Amino acid sequence: MAEAGGEARRSPAWLALATALATASALLVVLYMLSPPRWETNDDVAMSMVTHGYGIAAPGAPPYLMFSNVLWGYMARSIPAFGGLLGYSSATIAALLIACAGLTYGMLRLGAGRVLSLSAAGLLFVRPMLFPQFTVNAGMLMVAAAILWCVHSVERPARTLVASALLALLSYVIRSQECLLVLAVALPLLPWRPLRSRRVQVVLLAVCCAIAAAAIFDHRAYQTKEWQEFNALNPVRARLTDFRAGESLRNRPDIVERHGYSLNDVALMEKWFFVDPGIANPVRLDAMLSEAGPLPRQDHAWANALISLKALGHPSLWVFVVVGVLGAMLRPSRGLFMAWAIFLAAIVAMGFLGRPGIIRVYLPVVSLLAIAPLLQGARAVSVRNRALFALLLMAVAVNAFNVLSESRSTNTVDAHARARIAGFPDYPVVIWGGGFPFEAAYPVLGASQAVLDYKLYGLGVSTLAPFSVAHAEARAGRGMIARLLSGEGVPLVASDEEIRLLGVYCREHHGGQLQQTERPPEAAGGPSRYRCVQGR
Repeated sequence: MAEAGGEARRSPAWLALATALATASALLVVLYMLSPPRWETNDDVAMSMVTHGYGIAAPGAPPYLMFSNVLWGYMARSIPAFGGLLGYSSATIAALLIACAGLTYGMLRLGAGRVLSLSAAGLLFVRPMLFPQFTVNAGMLMVAAAILWCVHSVERPARTLVASALLALLSYVIRSQECLLVLAVALPLLPWRPLRSRRVQVVLLAVCCAIAAAAIFDHRAYQTKEWQEFNALNPVRARLTDFRAGESLRNRPDIVERHGYSLNDVALMEKWFFVDPGIANPVRLDAMLSEAGPLPRQDHAWANALISLKALGHPSLWVFVVVGVLGAMLRPSRGLFMAWAIFLAAIVAMGFLGRPGIIRVYLPVVSLLAIAPLLQGARAVSVRNRALFALLLMAVAVNAFNVLSESRSTNTVDAHARARIAGFPDYPVVIWGGGFPFEAAYPVLGASQAVLDYKLYGLGVSTLAPFSVAHAEARAGRGMIARLLSGEGVPLVASDEEIRLLGVYCREHHGGQLQQTERPPEAAGGPSRYRCVQGR
């Protein structure tokens, strides 16, 4: 990328900008006409709920998104709803359009040519547009920022330098970790000469200060009294929910018993059951985990590393990996070799830490590595360039077919899921695990008002967060445990395994028996009602 633009004819700036904006808009419109978008994961659904105060979030609370910077929450909330399209969805779509336009503009100005530039946009943005996900969005913004930096290294226009900095800042506030990962992989591909410019130094200092200010603002937002309970438990629960500390505890039941827990309690915590403060007690949990010793040394560490590498063959990634590897073979460079080495080292390290095969984290990076060989100053008449053209066009067709097929199939399944929950009640219902179809119920382009009125008492990372329905219900004396022990019972959507764990909890902690007092109609996705009947 550092050498890009020197041998091919570049589009004029105004024409490149018009083409880039038209390309991004047309791609989005055509894709959404062919198949409506769907959130890739329920994380974005939850953050939209927090932003606008529905679902798992009580109305009126600040948009503290936890995974994204607080500033991104305020930005999304400031966008008015339009035709059922909520601000968070609008902000997501806008971020994708900006990233796609920035990448296309950069490639045109670097001399890649219209066919190559438009094909690259089609390859990289079909999946993010049809399956938006905030981590992917952040990564794609950073990819576009890197390309615009390369444009500035060739032309020295201040507007491109500022645009690159703003896209990097936006990437950071959406998902800081992904922003930094893409930046780390991109560093060997970027030109360093512009750093000698005083103007570049000033802009870089300004964006670093802005990032630092955003990080400080985000950190301080969670240091208020309302967040104390959440902050106390969160690092301890992460050892159980994310890093499998429960394995050590199951090997030492004597330690579990000595601290007043049972193995069922450990399993409950691993399943995000934080509604009983007697179990979700950070002091007792920390003492028990400390006595059990460090996290399992992962006899599976190498297996996890292998899982990370095997994930590159995932249906969402393999096309990009093939294009990147073959492109690097056709146009080898030290920078490409180093970028691949950094990426592979990073995913292996994540595997060792117990987080292998996270496809949404890998996708922006392999997207960058796929287009990097295309920006190495290829001549339009060279054999290698023709091979790259052919490779890219085939990849665009294969990827588009795969993603559109997946999108249509998923939308069919989602339509059935929405039909199943059509009669879902509007009073608070405890949602435990994956029993509720969040992505189907809350489409990107807008859910019905009836669905927006659902009140979801979620058992998960946000259970103790002060913005949650769960927190509000507990403070009002209507927490899950209080209702479980009451005569009316608790309305609950959960799996059979979670119900089994709840039954053991009822027996161990309350000397009772779990009874199902109400069940939804057959084939319906509504809640069942359970109560812990004591004294029997």
